[in-house]
Amino acid sequence: MAAPRQVRQLQKRRDALLRELEETREGSVRAQAEREAVFFHDHADLVSGLAEVLGRTGLPEACQALAAHLEEERDLWLRRLERVEADPALRARRAELDRDYLGVLAAHFRRWGAAGTQGERIADLEAGLALAALRTAERLWVQGGGRPTLPVLVQEALAVLWPALYGHARRHPAR
Repeated sequence: MAAPRQVRQLQKRRDALLRELEETREGSVRAQAEREAVFFHDHADLVSGLAEVLGRTGLPEACQALAAHLEEERDLWLRRLERVEADPALRARRAELDRDYLGVLAAHFRRWGAAGTQGERIADLEAGLALAALRTAERLWVQGGGRPTLPVLVQEALAVLWPALYGHARRHPAR
């Protein structure tokens, strides 16, 4: 697909999201599957972007890249995350989609962790902790109305989490 066409499609999805945010405020009820498609239209791109950066760098850099991406459209993301948190069905769908993030993060930790059942279990725990840190930073970002910025909150969350991931940090080669 040509770049201009991709840009047009992305803009259409963004416009649909903005319309949905406005309609939701006005009380319009749209089919749940359609609402989920609108709210999470970029999920696959976000997950693949995280995986790509994670493959090239490390956990802190990948999380910062994701945070910086969300910060670029701060007003839209703040409204979007606020709506998702307020809507039980959207919140449940986001929890389902988080499995994709967990898979990417767990695969990353498995590359640097111990082999075997225990190593896989630890990688899954590390992935869950990392995702919880990201989601908590997002929640604080929304609660604070965008302050402090999301990259700052993600950095603080990872700084708190990093000692729990010390084994991973020790195994991670210097770049």
